[in-house]
Amino acid sequence: MKKFFFLIILLSVNLVYAQFVWTDRVYSPLIKTVGLYSNHEHLYLPIMYVNESEGLWLSFDEMSEETHRFEYTFIHCNSDWTESSLEYTDYIEGFETALVENFANSFNTIQRYVHYEQSLPNETTRLTKSGNYILKVYKEGEPDQVVFTKRFYCLDKKADVSASVIQSREPSLRNTHQEVDVKVYSTSGLSFDSPSSRIKLAIQQNGREDNKRFVPIKEDRGVELLFSFKNENIFEGGNVFRVFDFTSLRQRSNFVSNIDYIGGENIVRLREEELKGRSPFVSQTDLKGAYYIRNEVDENYALCSDYAWVYFYLPAPLNLEGNYYVVGDLTDWRFSEQNKFVFDASLNQYVLRMFLKQGYYNYQILFLPNGYTKASYREIEGNHSETQNRYNVFLYYREPGNDYDSFIGYGSTEYMY
Repeated sequence: MKKFFFLIILLSVNLVYAQFVWTDRVYSPLIKTVGLYSNHEHLYLPIMYVNESEGLWLSFDEMSEETHRFEYTFIHCNSDWTESSLEYTDYIEGFETALVENFANSFNTIQRYVHYEQSLPNETTRLTKSGNYILKVYKEGEPDQVVFTKRFYCLDKKADVSASVIQSREPSLRNTHQEVDVKVYSTSGLSFDSPSSRIKLAIQQNGREDNKRFVPIKEDRGVELLFSFKNENIFEGGNVFRVFDFTSLRQRSNFVSNIDYIGGENIVRLREEELKGRSPFVSQTDLKGAYYIRNEVDENYALCSDYAWVYFYLPAPLNLEGNYYVVGDLTDWRFSEQNKFVFDASLNQYVLRMFLKQGYYNYQILFLPNGYTKASYREIEGNHSETQNRYNVFLYYREPGNDYDSFIGYGSTEYMY
C-alpha cells in the first residue's frame, strides 16, 4: 500500500513539472493561412525588438462569410518554449489582451472567407522583456477557445552573433552534411559570467523545429565565445526546396498537372513528385520553405486570392516503418495528420490533400520514422553538402537573479557553395 501511494505521489509530481511546450498550431478547422511576419523582412523569422512599436504583422483567414471578433494576448517563454515564471505585468506595458481590429470579406472568390490583419504590438500593448513569445488568438471573451498560437521573438541585442557554414569536418559526412560554427561577441559590456550555466545557443536549419538543437560552448574567451566542431552543430545537408505555383486557376504552371472545378470547389493536382534521394545535386534559388500569396486577377492578394484543394502524389514504395510529410511554412514545419501522406493502394502511390490559398509555395518531403521526433531528408530529398540552407542562431542569457531566459543575440547565414 505504501508503494502504491508513493507511486501516486511520484506521478503527481511529474505531471506538475512536465511543462507544456508551446508551438505554432491552428486549433480551429476554419482558420487558414496564418502568417506572422517581421516588418523588417517578410521572408525571415518574426523577430521584433524590446519596446518596439508595430514590429510584427499578423494575418489570417476564417472560412466564413460572417465576421467574428478575436482577441489576442502574449505569453513569455523560456528558450525551450515552456512558459516562463513571469507574470504578464512583468513583460507587458498596457493591456493584457486586445482585439484584432482589421478585417474584410473576400471578393471575386469561389471560397468565401474573412481576412483579418493586425499590427503587433501597438498603442494598446508594448513588450518590455526580451525572450521567446507566443501570440495566442482566441474568440472574443472566451480565452479557453484558442483558435491558433504563433511563435515569435523579442530581441534585446547585447551581443553580436557571427555564424559560418562549411562542409562537415567529419570525413564520412563531408559530401552529405554541413557544419555551423558560431562566434559570439559581447557588445554591451556583458561579461558572460558563468557562460556554461547562463548562456544557451540554439541553431535552427531553415524553419525546422524538429532538428533544432542547443550547442555547447567550445571555448570561453571572456567577452568572446566559440561554438564549433561538435556533433551538435552538424546537420544533414538536404536538398533544394520543391516548388509549386498556382497563382493562376486557369493556366497550369510547370508543376501543376491539372486544374478542375468540381462540386463548387477548386481542385489542383500537382505532378508526381520526383524521388531525389539518389539524384545528382542541381542548384536553384528557393525561398527556404516560405510562400507568397498571389493571384493573377487582382493585386489585392489578401482578399482576391482563392482557395483550392491541392493534391500531392508521391510514388514511394509502401513503408510501414514511418510516414512521409510535406513540410515548410505552409505546414508550420509540423508533422501532423493534416500534412501526412496516406498510401492509396488503388493508385500505388502516397496521396496528400491540403486546402491552400493561391500563391507560390516552397516545400520539402521528409520521412519521420515511427517513434522518432526528428525527420530525415535521406529517403526522398537526399543529402548534399552543397545545399544553400539558411541557419538561424539564437543566443539566450539568464541574468543573475532572474529565472527566465533573455534573448540577447541573433544571427542568420546561408551556405554559399
